[in-house]
Amino acid sequence: MSPNPKKHLPLQTHNFQILLSLLKREMHGYSIIKDIGERTGGEMALGTSTLYAAIKRMVKEGLLEKTDRPADNESSDARRLYYRTTDFGRAVAREEALRIRRLDEMLTTTDLLVDATSEETGAR
Repeated sequence: MSPNPKKHLPLQTHNFQILLSLLKREMHGYSIIKDIGERTGGEMALGTSTLYAAIKRMVKEGLLEKTDRPADNESSDARRLYYRTTDFGRAVAREEALRIRRLDEMLTTTDLLVDATSEETGAR
């Protein structure tokens, strides 16, 4: 029997962000931290201890795997460890994205965010 991706939901935000960073290419830790910071406009800034603790758990759970340094990477630092998303990790990320989409759809049926745009821009 194959593992059920839904058993990992809801993902912690930083775990989801790590999976998003690794969907398209292998990366090392510092690149993951930079990618998350850039993608989130600085809203999420992971520290190295948080990142590597999460990666360790995600490898153990089969969401990520270590990989060799990509051939197109010219880094001379052989100590860097590279990671990629497994097929199972991709399935978990997809289920989390669908869960978030359902939450977004629920929000559109409420008036919770009616004034959010003007509050964000400082308009009155």
